[in-house]
Order: sequence, then structure tokens, then C-alpha cells
Amino acid sequence: MTGKDFRRLWISFAIATAGTGISLVAFSVYLFDDFGPWAVGSFMAAVAFARLVLLPYGGVLADKKSRVGVIRTGYGLSALGASAIVLIPDRGMGAILLCAILQGAGYALFSPAIRALLPDLVPLDGLERARGRLSATDGLFALIGPAVGGIAVTQLDPRVAIVADAMGFVLAMTVLPSLSPSSAPVRPQDARSGSFRESLRAISRVPWVSFGMAQAAAQILFGFAPSIVLIRIVADERYGSGGLGILLSTSGAAALVGTLVAARWRPRRPGLVANLGFLSYVAVELCIGFSTSLPVFVTAVFLSGIGISFHGVWWYAALSREFPSSMRGRVNSVDEWITGALEPVGMALAVPAVHLIGIEAIGVIGALAFVVAPLGVLAVRGFPGYGQPGRAGKTARVPVTEQRAEQNTAGQNAEEEKVRDH
Repeated sequence: MTGKDFRRLWISFAIATAGTGISLVAFSVYLFDDFGPWAVGSFMAAVAFARLVLLPYGGVLADKKSRVGVIRTGYGLSALGASAIVLIPDRGMGAILLCAILQGAGYALFSPAIRALLPDLVPLDGLERARGRLSATDGLFALIGPAVGGIAVTQLDPRVAIVADAMGFVLAMTVLPSLSPSSAPVRPQDARSGSFRESLRAISRVPWVSFGMAQAAAQILFGFAPSIVLIRIVADERYGSGGLGILLSTSGAAALVGTLVAARWRPRRPGLVANLGFLSYVAVELCIGFSTSLPVFVTAVFLSGIGISFHGVWWYAALSREFPSSMRGRVNSVDEWITGALEPVGMALAVPAVHLIGIEAIGVIGALAFVVAPLGVLAVRGFPGYGQPGRAGKTARVPVTEQRAEQNTAGQNAEEEKVRDH
């Protein structure tokens, strides 16, 4: 495929993402004013629940149907959920939750489809740069979106920002490439592999991938998820209302820098470098557990924000090279599902755990999670190079699952030749 197709995907993604941060603030204000704080939490929970339940189906559809068509459908559902919440006559809580489910379903469709489509639009050795552009775009709008949203809701009716977000999804649908590229040829082994369960079996057969996902699960449950809640609590207690804004802005800016670096840096052992980057989050966990000055906390957040951002770009590219096109939607949905499933659990347990064992102990447990998990997984064969030992990023190998399929097919062909000869 040409660079034009990727640019259209990128522009479409940027348009769809631009309104997300703005609408997040607008939705919160709109629902809070009409229904109270409980409605805001219920709406966000319904969106997260729909994403979690439907992500596996989104991955299956991304492998079975036109990926561009699946993205368009996801954008359409997101637009419908956003616009209906302010346009429907009956704005009861039941209708609000239905709109939330539509938005969650939209994400569950378009997210794995975009991740699966990208390797069809760019060469495999250009995946890091392409993924980096999408991630940086997402990070940029996540950084500036809430600020713009805050200005928008004070100067305009929040419904205007919500409808503008819906129109953004509609516009994004029109910018997408007109036709989905053909996926890789379907092997005999892939033809019967259309289920989500089959993708789990395929992942389990590649140790560095399965252990890498287990590492992500441990870090989310014991580190990232609790810190989302606890940073907000300790920042408010120690530094006042302005401290949290400084920390969150620093985190977003650092993540943007790290993503841009990862998009251009091609280390020989990306898994090793990425996991060493995770060690930087130990400092954040200790700052959560033990009182420090704001400049020290900001420094830890900035350095860790860069360090942990390498993984997302390089890991995605490695998964795309490891698995054939016919399986990428489901593999990516598994990768996202792990985060979606465990993050709410870790967030929910954070405050009760603090009451039970204290904030200091939670900080130490989080720090240990970012030492034991990254260093332990490095012992798994193939993980330091993400399955490609010594790879310098200049050539891309054929995915191992395709290699096995080709070997099996070649063996079948040889057997058929023997039968014909006899």
C-alpha cells in the first residue's frame, strides 16, 4: 500500500481523537449538572464495561471483515452515542447508559481494527515510526484536550462540545482509506482459526509474548492502576490543588517525548531497553509511598514518563511481525483486554489497600512490581529482542506463525508429490 493510505488513516485517527479529551470534560460537566456526581461515575463505568466485554468481538471482526469497514462502524457507534446523549428527548439514566454502551462498543470495534490495519498500510520495518505517530497524536490530544474542554464548557454550552466530538467521528469516517487492503494469504491452518480462543492458544505458543503480557498484567494490577488513584490523593494532600495538575501535565509531556524517541530509535534488543525503562517507575512508586518535595516528584514522573513509553511502540511492532495478518486483530484485542480488565480492579483496590496496610507499604509493593516483573521476564528466551535476537531494525522476518504454517504446507505438498509419484 502507498504512503497516502497511511496518511489518510493517520488524519482520520487524529480527527477522531481530537475531541476525546474535550468531550471527557464536557460529558462530566453535562451529566453532573443534570444528574449529579453518581451519573458521571455510572457513565464512565458503562463505557469501560462495554469496551471490556466487546473487545474480543472487535478483534474477531477485524480479522474476518474489512478492517476499514470495522473502523467506520466503530466511529459511527461512537458518534451515535455522543450525539444521542444530548439530542434524545428522554434523557433518563437508562438512555444515558445506553449511549455510554454505544461509545464503549465503538471503541471496542475501531481500536483493534486500527492496530491490525496499520501493518497492511506500511512496510514491516516502518511499523515503529507509524505506530509512534499515532501514539504521539493520541498523547498530544490527551494532553491538551482536557484544558481545551475546560475552556469550552465555561464559554459554551457543554452540549456544543459533545456534538462537535460526534461530528469529528463522522468526519473521520469519510477520511479513512476507501478500500481495506487485502490481508495476507489465508493458510490452511488459519482458515479454521477465526475465534478469540484460537488467538489465546497462538499467544501461549510464543513464550516471549505470553510472558510479556503477564508482565503487563502484574505491572497494571500492582503499579500503574493503583497509582492512577493514589497520585491524585497524595498530590492533593501534600501539594494542594495545583500539584496534581503539574504532575499530570508533566506525565503527559514526558510520554509524548518518549513516544517520539521510540518511533525513531531502533535498539538491537528492544525488549531489554523497554524493560529497563520500566525500572524508572520505581521512583514514582516510592514518591507515592513516602513524602517528597514536589520538584522531586515531578522529576520522577518526567523521567519515568519517558522510560515507560518505549514499550508501547516497540511491543506493538513486535506483535505485528510475530503474528500473521489473519490473526492481528485478535492478538491486539487480547493485548488491550489485559489492560482493560485489570486496570479497574487495581484502581478499586487501591484505597482499601492503603487503609489496610498503609501508603508506605503500597509504594514499596508497587516499586517491587517494577523491579521483579521487568527483570524476571528478561530471562525468557527471545524476550530481550522481542523474538528477534540481535535485530537492528533494518529487516523484518516472516512471522513465526506464518513460518510454521508454510512448513506444514510444504510438508503436505511433499506428501502429495510422493503419492503422485507412486
